[in-house]
Amino acid sequence: MGFFSYFATASEGGFHLNFDIFEANLVNLGIILVLLFVYGRKFISNLLNERKAKIVADLEDAETRMNSAKAALTKAQKDLEQAQQQAQVIREEAQVSAEKAKSNVLAQGREEIEKLKANAVKELDNEQAKVIADLKQRIAQLALERVESELRDRLDDASQSKLIDRSIAQLGGNS
Repeated sequence: MGFFSYFATASEGGFHLNFDIFEANLVNLGIILVLLFVYGRKFISNLLNERKAKIVADLEDAETRMNSAKAALTKAQKDLEQAQQQAQVIREEAQVSAEKAKSNVLAQGREEIEKLKANAVKELDNEQAKVIADLKQRIAQLALERVESELRDRLDDASQSKLIDRSIAQLGGNS
């Protein structure tokens, strides 16, 4: 029957769809496709436009974020280079400062050693002079004691009086 039977059926009993798959399948599909095309075109077009706008916005956002990330990366690389340069300068300054400090410490150490040596020599000289003075005094004292002892043994009272008179005369003549 097909297409003609569809209209005949519709004219006899009113409008209705023929659900016989074999007879009216093409007509039903055609009607559905026309309805989908007419009414669904706007809906699908709106969905596709919204989807397209969202994708474009997402792409623009991703591109903006990518550009921001590139700028941040470039800035970070520049900052890293500057930090490395500053670190190198600081290392070099630290080495120079360490060398200066080392030289100063060594110089101060040498000065202190020289001062200690000079003080030690001075103390030794002082001790030596003190010991020599003590020895001279002791020797003089011993010599005087010996001379007195010998004089007592050799001199009697008369010789002693003569010696005293002569010493007085010499002292009186020198004045």
